[in-house]
Amino acid sequence: MLVQNEEGMEKHFYAVDTEMEVPLRGIGIACVLHKIYLIVTPRGATRIIPINCEIDNEWTRTKEISLLDGRGQWVRIYSDKENTSYKVYPAVPGRFADPIWPDLSPAKIFRLAFRDKGRLIDSPEHPLFKKWDARDR
Repeated sequence: MLVQNEEGMEKHFYAVDTEMEVPLRGIGIACVLHKIYLIVTPRGATRIIPINCEIDNEWTRTKEISLLDGRGQWVRIYSDKENTSYKVYPAVPGRFADPIWPDLSPAKIFRLAFRDKGRLIDSPEHPLFKKWDARDR
């Protein structure tokens, strides 16, 4: 389960320990089931892209399709605001070298993406929980 927090113009996702779902719900924060996709950029950077499993709309559907297309070829994903969806464009074959996928276990991806960045809400003492609960002052 993940929660999203907007900080200025940026959105950050936080993983939620199972034991924290009820306390978060108690302060009005919804935890949402997500699928996590690992991506690699042509320059070799890796990132995760969360897909909300509880929203069924064209944005979510086409974004996930685009990410799945990107497993077998380089793709570029554009937002198509007129059609409220994403468009995927495959790169010209041979334009980029084959991607180098890191040899990471799901546990290590989770640790790098959430725990090591302080983005795992696992206790009422987590700074974001305290902020939402108005206990950070």
